[in-house]
Amino acid sequence: MTLNKQQYIKKRAELITKHSIQDNTFSTLKAQVKTDDLTSSEYWTWRIDQYLYGQYPEFQPIYNAYTQGKTFQQIYNLPAENLEFETTVPKKLPSLPQGYFTDNLEGNPHRGDNFVFNNKVFITYQGHLTDPYVAIFDLQEHSWEGPYKAAESTLSKGGRKIDSHGRPIIEQDSKGHIHIVYGGHGGEREDGLNPLSIDTPHAGGRMLHVMSEKPNDITTFVQVNDISPFASYTKSYTMANGDIYLFTRAGTHKSPWVYYKMKGGEQHFQAPVIITWPTPQTSNPINVDTFYINPLKISDTEIAISYLWHECNFNEVHDKETYSRINAYYMKLDTTSDTFYNAQNEQLSLPITLTSANKQTLAFDSTLRDETPFSTVPLIMDTPALAYEARTKEYREWRMVALQNGEWQHSLPLPGTQKRTVRDLEDRDIKQVQRLESIDHDTAVVIYKNKQGHTVFATAKKISESQQEWKVNKTYLDLANTRIEMDSVKDNKANTLAVILNVKSGDAQRLYLWHDGQFFGNH
Repeated sequence: MTLNKQQYIKKRAELITKHSIQDNTFSTLKAQVKTDDLTSSEYWTWRIDQYLYGQYPEFQPIYNAYTQGKTFQQIYNLPAENLEFETTVPKKLPSLPQGYFTDNLEGNPHRGDNFVFNNKVFITYQGHLTDPYVAIFDLQEHSWEGPYKAAESTLSKGGRKIDSHGRPIIEQDSKGHIHIVYGGHGGEREDGLNPLSIDTPHAGGRMLHVMSEKPNDITTFVQVNDISPFASYTKSYTMANGDIYLFTRAGTHKSPWVYYKMKGGEQHFQAPVIITWPTPQTSNPINVDTFYINPLKISDTEIAISYLWHECNFNEVHDKETYSRINAYYMKLDTTSDTFYNAQNEQLSLPITLTSANKQTLAFDSTLRDETPFSTVPLIMDTPALAYEARTKEYREWRMVALQNGEWQHSLPLPGTQKRTVRDLEDRDIKQVQRLESIDHDTAVVIYKNKQGHTVFATAKKISESQQEWKVNKTYLDLANTRIEMDSVKDNKANTLAVILNVKSGDAQRLYLWHDGQFFGNH
């Protein structure tokens, strides 16, 4: 079926009239058009089309029949994207200690992702111009393979600013092939409208999926076309039965969160399952209630999800005054049946909206408090719990919400921190412990600020079991004006085998792998 412009405009207008009876979002979006401004009119036509396309799927075959074979510029008379941002590479970078395994990382990449198989650590990370890179470190031989560039990203090409949203994840299927999903922050204009969202792409960058040609091999990858190009953010877990779950946002800010499932024995993801759905506010539809979610595998069969309410808007105003992150919520996915439950084990119906979230999964109501949960992460405990980064004008610190005696309790100290003390090599109390990760019963790695304000990475020994007292026994990095972030490398029994550090000083930024008391560099 094809439609000419007159037929398309007529059918489109009929649908908008039909749904406007109960949905005032259309009139709100149309009211944003600046009088006698063709660009403004075309822009909001595009935004209204995307809202109609995602919210009311009956519009999709109509739109597709009219736009088939047309480019974005042929559909909307809008100027090309402004991609004239220039990334200036300094001629001289601040020096970083030897022992890294990556080239210099531009922008703000994360520590990447990893898994362990046959005593080898498979690592992927966002490298030069946000392309995904992959390497293998042999824990027994202490040797490296790679890094290799696994694929091409569109995220920061063509003059775009370096963007960390497309951070890659890495998993291994039951046949031994390596899967990397990477590069997404809303898709490209030429990808068309997003069937899973009410929000148009405004950042760019396609989410892509590649698979190694051979099992346990990282030299050559092939593309797999089973992920929405509009997706943004990545988090994945392999369950005990070999099923792989990939969690992502289906587009830009005003988009649902979904999961993709790759069943054990298969090598393609199934169609996405919509977890949450964004809802324009009835009284003021320019604002949209949506979420930020964070999943964590908490057992062989369960994935817990903590999440925030994010109040967004169609005007794309994301400054510090409007970048709302509110409340904290908790639910879990039983992967044996792909069913969601709240903390009280009541089954949940999908998709989750703000109304249903507040009714069934609210763990911490911050609406009447100064304490704003800026980010959350589930905790593995005997009771449902999550950590949240509490932010006010006076402080920023991590706290806990936990279900105790059937009631949610908030503003609790994180497990193991209430009575924990850490002393430095001179036996002085460390006031600013940023991260402490146990390696075994008696040893931990720790990141802290010392008296000089330097960031320190060290190991510590437990000196008191009952009081959680630790004492630093060796420092590995002691750096001024430097940020250090840490991720653990764990085996399938959750034992910490190594840690990966992201060390950043000015425009210099590298990844390090620490194992058996030393860094193993690859340069």
